[in-house]
Amino acid sequence: MAIFEEQFTIAAPPETVWELLLDPERLRPCIPACEDLRVEDDRTWRLRLTVKVGFLSTTQNVRVTIIEADRPRRLVSIGHGLDMRLGSRTEVTNALDLTPLGPDATQVRYKSEVKVLGPLGSVGDGVMKAKVKQMTAEFASRIRAAVEGRT
Repeated sequence: MAIFEEQFTIAAPPETVWELLLDPERLRPCIPACEDLRVEDDRTWRLRLTVKVGFLSTTQNVRVTIIEADRPRRLVSIGHGLDMRLGSRTEVTNALDLTPLGPDATQVRYKSEVKVLGPLGSVGDGVMKAKVKQMTAEFASRIRAAVEGRT
């Protein structure tokens, strides 16, 4: 299992960041490689992600379930993805912690634990880590831009 962490500051209060994180229409463009996001219920979403990792391209159908929501401080979700074509599975646990830094700023700490099984898991560890690190940084940049009103 690989663990990835990112920390960044957003020029908005935690409540504003929280609202974005739970708004699928606004959140979908912030998730790298996300082609589709559908709401199953208030705690479960389905995503379709297509990612190129090394020499392989995978389309994962991912079911994400929010397992902890402490508004507006902490959001934890688990995701289980499957690529039927490659026969690969992905398991992800994401945690976002929001800390106020005054009235108009929030520190966001993002931690992702990723486990990849099957042919996709055979891609070199360094290649996989580089791809997830890139996607984590891209997520942070997109979240910041969406909340701060930049495109």
